[in-house]
Amino acid sequence: MKLVHDPIHGGIELDDFAVKLVDTPEFQRLRRITQLGLAFLVYPSARHTRFEHSLGTFYLARKITEYNPEIEEGAVYAALLHDIGHYPFSHTLEALYPRHEENTRRVLREGEIRDVIEERYSLGEFLGFLKHPLVSGDIDADRMDYLVRDAYYTGVAYGLVDLERLIRNLHWDGERLILKEKGIMAGQNLLISRSMMYPTVYQHHTVRIASSMLCKAVELEGVELEELRKMDEVDLVARLRASEKKEVRELISAIENRRLYKRVLWSGKKLDEETIKELRKELESEFGHLALLDYPEKPRFEERNAFVEFNGEIKRLSEVSPVVRALVEAKESNWRWGIYAREDKVEEVRTFVSKRLK
Repeated sequence: MKLVHDPIHGGIELDDFAVKLVDTPEFQRLRRITQLGLAFLVYPSARHTRFEHSLGTFYLARKITEYNPEIEEGAVYAALLHDIGHYPFSHTLEALYPRHEENTRRVLREGEIRDVIEERYSLGEFLGFLKHPLVSGDIDADRMDYLVRDAYYTGVAYGLVDLERLIRNLHWDGERLILKEKGIMAGQNLLISRSMMYPTVYQHHTVRIASSMLCKAVELEGVELEELRKMDEVDLVARLRASEKKEVRELISAIENRRLYKRVLWSGKKLDEETIKELRKELESEFGHLALLDYPEKPRFEERNAFVEFNGEIKRLSEVSPVVRALVEAKESNWRWGIYAREDKVEEVRTFVSKRLK
């Protein structure tokens, strides 16, 4: 048994099996994967990692099972390992490579950590636990931890969630985690917090610009998936700094010295796939790495689908909360896509783009 001191949850107790999992090279790598990617360029203290977030998720999963002892213990350990497959800079490079969940399954199948897992579970059984609602649900331990943790380390006031009330009012019915009526307000606040964090932190325009520049550098460098999936951020940055390609070295130097590209266009107007593809191709042909098109996915806000107990019936959170319905309807207003260019190319790119998006 070990006690880890955490600024969010206080003391996090790790039992002997959890300690064995944490002490593997695959888990220790998470110390060198930042939770919010390049957000530290906007929020300097946002240097927290997937390592501490994973410990926090484990802690909250354990707390939920204290009120719901019927939940299989394997789901708690799956909560500990749910992010073990993240690439360097977390979600940033998922614009180029398969989502991290796929790599998580590969790491668990192929890494040293598999031997530890199989001391207690079959691999197939454990992989199934990764899909448990405790780990990957509409309101789960993962989401609870990252919202509060991200708010704390960025210093913004939007990620405040009543975790204690949420946890006390979650009920496991054998298949689903259901939020009791007394916890509806706390569940509603979870979605409010996320909807506020989305434009303020997760999709801040400067973060999007830096992320697009990093993606371009990695794309130009031609880093193979098999290589990237085992890298940490030290490995990747060193590789880009030492690149034989001038464009790659320029991009990573500009990121590190915060000489970031500027916004040419920042729009909420939806484009069809063919237009996006053609515009990206034209920008690449005309400006190379000096102009970038960034068209992110729209937020899903899965919390709205959480099961809640209301007036003796099981319903969805969005059915019983007018606030949640309004937030879901309003999410389009916060979504943006952008075109960015090096400062000396901004006006030239703006003229080029305006002729093609009339």
